Amino acid sequence: MAIFLFYGQEEFLIEKEIKKLKNELLDVSFISMAYKIFDNPPFNVLIECVQSPPLMFGSTLNIINIDKYLTGSKISIDDKQLAVLDDSLSNISPMVNIVFLCKIPRNENKKPDSRKKLYKILSKYSQVREFPQFRTYQKELNSQIAGMAKEKGLVFNNESIAFFIEQIGSNLTLIDSELEKLKTAVYPEKNINKELIKKYCVSSEDVFVLADLIISANKNEILKQYNLLTEKRHPLEIFSVLQSNIQRFIFIKNYEKRMTAKDMALKLKLHEYIVMKTKEKLNRTSLDRLIKIRENLIEAEYKLKTGQTLNGEMVLELALLC
Repeated sequence: MAIFLFYGQEEFLIEKEIKKLKNELLDVSFISMAYKIFDNPPFNVLIECVQSPPLMFGSTLNIINIDKYLTGSKISIDDKQLAVLDDSLSNISPMVNIVFLCKIPRNENKKPDSRKKLYKILSKYSQVREFPQFRTYQKELNSQIAGMAKEKGLVFNNESIAFFIEQIGSNLTLIDSELEKLKTAVYPEKNINKELIKKYCVSSEDVFVLADLIISANKNEILKQYNLLTEKRHPLEIFSVLQSNIQRFIFIKNYEKRMTAKDMALKLKLHEYIVMKTKEKLNRTSLDRLIKIRENLIEAEYKLKTGQTLNGEMVLELALLC
């Protein structure tokens, strides 16, 4: 039996840890029956996941996303239900393994509310692990990238890692994708230098330019920049970075009259000058429009992920009709 509570913004590391648990705990022959994922299930289903007997063929692993239970009050749970959960976790079968999951959007400085009775019960029985997102200035990010590169047979020195971070940023999902691209592009070469990074990796700044164009509503330039980016980067990677930028724009626009640029910079982990320049860019853009753009981008990204369309340019164009 293993019970975990994973939370944080770094989805790449969370998924990597879940994959590791699958390999360690489950019989690959029965993976389809033994491995289940639940997204904020109603309480009766959540309890069934905890109380469900193990398979006759071995252990089970249930991944239960509970972010709506632990952040804010989107799903409430009363004392009677909490008592049932407490009792169920104390008597869980040795063959049943559970990961309670609370993913937090990148650049949102949130954590599960540790004051909640639910959190206290889960932490009593679970191994609690936080997966915070890396920041570009953290030395730990250098070590993380070096390790990820080594797994792909690539070698970075300190200078090339620093330049890679400057170009790509700190999103490990994007970093993994760019490393995979480098691995294919430079084969059989293994040593990565600045020139190779410049040649094969798209700078995050290029996506920032796209975000700025979206704010300006210059659709011809937006699509032109988007098509340039897709020559080297998958549409989903572009949408992921766009989401982070638009989310930052929304924060700055929402708090521009209630927080100083310095306070916003501290909150966003940005330089104060960047915040001030962003405020200027957003002068002619309303908060409602930014929110609508983000909603449209989420829907467009969903259509790409689910295969409803493969035309990234088309969904981006539709997302900007606001």
